[in-house]
Amino acid sequence: MSKLSLQFGTAVLKEYALRAQEVTIGRSPQSSILIDNPAVSYSHARIFWQDGVYYVQDLGSLNGTFLNGNRITQAPLSAGDSIAVGKHTIRFLLERPGEAAGGVSAAAPPPAGPGVAKLDGTMILDTKLRRELQEKFAPGRAAAPQAKKVGKLIVLRGKTTATEYVLVSPTSIIGKSAGAAVRLKGWFAPKMAAIINKQGESYFLSTTAKKTFVNGQPVTGRQELRDGDLLTLGRVMMQFNIVAW
Repeated sequence: MSKLSLQFGTAVLKEYALRAQEVTIGRSPQSSILIDNPAVSYSHARIFWQDGVYYVQDLGSLNGTFLNGNRITQAPLSAGDSIAVGKHTIRFLLERPGEAAGGVSAAAPPPAGPGVAKLDGTMILDTKLRRELQEKFAPGRAAAPQAKKVGKLIVLRGKTTATEYVLVSPTSIIGKSAGAAVRLKGWFAPKMAAIINKQGESYFLSTTAKKTFVNGQPVTGRQELRDGDLLTLGRVMMQFNIVAW
C-alpha cells in the first residue's frame, strides 16, 4: 500500500496510508496531515491522484514546498521522494505502484522547531535554514551558480486559494479544477480560465475565456507576459512579475 511518512529530523512522527484522492497538508485543523508548526502555512500543500499519478502541489505557502531539494509549484511524485514542508519531511513510499487512491487519518501535532521569524501567523524560515533544508534533502547536488528568473503571480483582487503563486512548472493552469496550479474560488469560477506556459525564462498566457484581460486589453489566443503586467480573469486581478529564484 502507498503511504506517507511524516518526519522531523531523524524521527518518524507518523505514517499515513494513502487511500484518498486528495491529502491536504498544513496548520489548519482540517488538514489531512496536520503540522502544528509556525513555519508551516495554514493551507500549505496537497498531494492528489490524477490520471494514475500522484502529484504534490504547493498552495501558495509562505516558506514554499520542496521536492528533493527543489522548490516546486506542482510536480509528479516517484517512490522514495522527499517533500520538505517547513522543517518537516514527508516521504512518499509507493509499495505497489499504480494502486488506486482512498483516505488518510488525522495527524497528531508534531513539535515546533527553532530559528524562525514571524509574519502574518506563519513563521518565515531564514535564508540559512532554507538553504540547509535544500542541501539536506538533495545530497550531492551542487548549488546553482546564480538565481534563476521565474514568474510570480500576486493576487490583488478576487477569491483564490493563496495570495501569491510562483510559476516554476512548464504549464500552470489557472482555474477552479483540482489540478489547477493557480486555484480560483467562487461558485461561478471556471474550471480552467487560462494556461500559462513557461519557455525558458519567458511566459505565455493562453485562454479561450471572454473575460480575460492583460493591462485592460482583451486576450485572444496566446500572449507573452511582461514583468508588471496586470491580469484580469473575471473578478480576479493578479500582477505578473519576474523574480529571482
